[in-house]
Amino acid sequence: MIKQGNGQTPHHLGLALCMWLGSMAFLATGIWATILLVLTSRITAVLIITLIGGWVTLAGIFACFVTLWQLVRASQAARHLVRRLQWLLGVITIIVAVISLSLSYAWAKSGDAPGIIFIGLFLAAMPFACWLLTSVWRLTLER
Repeated sequence: MIKQGNGQTPHHLGLALCMWLGSMAFLATGIWATILLVLTSRITAVLIITLIGGWVTLAGIFACFVTLWQLVRASQAARHLVRRLQWLLGVITIIVAVISLSLSYAWAKSGDAPGIIFIGLFLAAMPFACWLLTSVWRLTLER
């Protein structure tokens, strides 16, 4: 494979660009959601908890991107980095599950919307599926 002057392959540059664009998209979504929630609803404890949980989740996603980038760059430390990625995804899963399930239950209880519970379950299941795949990856690396 042809290397560039800084030692990176073109594939690494494309991956870095994709991760950077993904990070910027998550950051823009977080800023947009924060402004929208603050301007369109009353400031309550639930809103503050949701915003804090959302920003902690975004920080965790950014840390996952950094860990994945380190994993691509230094594959010899794969076991350690995959374990770190598993812990980050576990924290994200817990935060998203607590916030999405409690808010979807409260929202469904106040109105007649049983589908809201399934939306909350779906939101909680997405990071759990990523955590599960990372756990299988870690177990495969350990063998």
